[in-house]
Amino acid sequence: MDQASLEKGPFQRALSEPVEMPTGETEFERPRGVHSIQVREGYTNVRVHGLGEPLPESRIKVLASVAKQNVSLDFLKFTPDGLSFVVPDSDREAVDKAVSEVGAKQESKGDRCVVLAHAVNMRDEEGLIARLVSTAIASGTEIDHMGDMHDRVLFVVSKNDVEALQSALKAGFQEEAR
Repeated sequence: MDQASLEKGPFQRALSEPVEMPTGETEFERPRGVHSIQVREGYTNVRVHGLGEPLPESRIKVLASVAKQNVSLDFLKFTPDGLSFVVPDSDREAVDKAVSEVGAKQESKGDRCVVLAHAVNMRDEEGLIARLVSTAIASGTEIDHMGDMHDRVLFVVSKNDVEALQSALKAGFQEEAR
């Protein structure tokens, strides 16, 4: 390297060694698409209905009563005349007590499971959530609740329907799920 080259600047391309840049996905990244189906057991689906007006205040009373019982709930959904949510089976009696204390009507279904279909950047994969939901519906499974996150879709279903749903999802996404 001559003095004239150095005077032009030490960081010019002609003075650096060529570096080969890696391309594609690195080993620690999961491939796009559904990569696993998981089942979590032991939940109760609770539907509180027939709440009085004003509806927002009635919903808050129910939720405050459940909170007093130190029960953590998931999948909270507002319905036209109340709300619904999922709790661990072990908290079913506490929730029944909490809801009855505010004089609300309810239906509780135990032996529920959460079926999770995992996929990297699910919301960025055009049509993937729609395909998962269509597959679940086509399986004949009665879905109590459904939700999604950035990397999974969650279905709350009866324990009796888990095998059918799991089989349908694995068959529909067998090239993707491992």
